[in-house]
Amino acid sequence: MFAAFSRLIAFSTLSCLLLAPVLARADTAAGAKMVPTRGTPAQVEGTWCGIGLLHEFTLQINQQYQAFEARLSRKNKVREITGQIKGDTLITDPQRNVVLVLKAMNDELRITQGTGQFALAQGQGFARARSGGCSGT
Repeated sequence: MFAAFSRLIAFSTLSCLLLAPVLARADTAAGAKMVPTRGTPAQVEGTWCGIGLLHEFTLQINQQYQAFEARLSRKNKVREITGQIKGDTLITDPQRNVVLVLKAMNDELRITQGTGQFALAQGQGFARARSGGCSGT
């Protein structure tokens, strides 16, 4: 009886391990949006277009789980940015006395804190690009 029970547990465990990658791919293939939880970073990879006062800016983000690298551009000027993502909050590393804190909400990134040249941009933000680019830059 014990041997049969042990085999059943081993079979169940093996089945779960084999099905996990298939189920994960199925969820991704269905286009499901990841809802950030406390330990899961928001999915912000891609192109973001400035809205409001930032309409001339484009933010291109490359995400590696909780770390990101980004290029903030306006006209022909580009600033390289790095930082961390904690849940739905992006925090840039201090660069040239400038720190940005952005909050991901649906398809927008809103500046919740800024220093240096972005101190007055609080409340402004970026919208996810719809066709891969931004028309205002």
